Amino acid sequence: MAALAVRSRRRPTVLDLDYRPSFWSSRASATEATSQALLHATIAVGNLEEVDVAVGTQDPDEAGDRLLELGLELAVIKLGPEGVMAKSRDERVEVPPVPVKVVNGLGAGDAFGGALCHGVLAGWSLADSLRFASAAGAIVASKLACSEAMPTAPEVEDVLRRVTR
Repeated sequence: MAALAVRSRRRPTVLDLDYRPSFWSSRASATEATSQALLHATIAVGNLEEVDVAVGTQDPDEAGDRLLELGLELAVIKLGPEGVMAKSRDERVEVPPVPVKVVNGLGAGDAFGGALCHGVLAGWSLADSLRFASAAGAIVASKLACSEAMPTAPEVEDVLRRVTR
């Protein structure tokens, strides 16, 4: 919280909602801490369970709206096999999943998050950032190792070329 407070919504400040029940004494305590953290972020990223903990709904559009109402600039909701949806005040973008045979999901969210940050920092469009992040996550999910599976930008671009043909 101290690190988030120092940033004080400086652009971009990304909060990975990353809810894991085993790390919390209760769901309510996770919701309380997440509510405080969201006051300092400009971008929130989470799956349906994580946004439910944060804002009380698993409906992607409603969750996106609620996150934006908290003052965030961008809400990114990972929809698992349905892809990813993101909302800002000006646009709503859905990106289908990159089809892969899932071998190990560990690290896929980290790859997604890192790739999303790369796109945001590079000034890419929201759609391009989401496609890149989705492909990076899919690459990691298709491999056994987690950290060793993190893709390079050319690897992600190669997957995107093959998928968009």
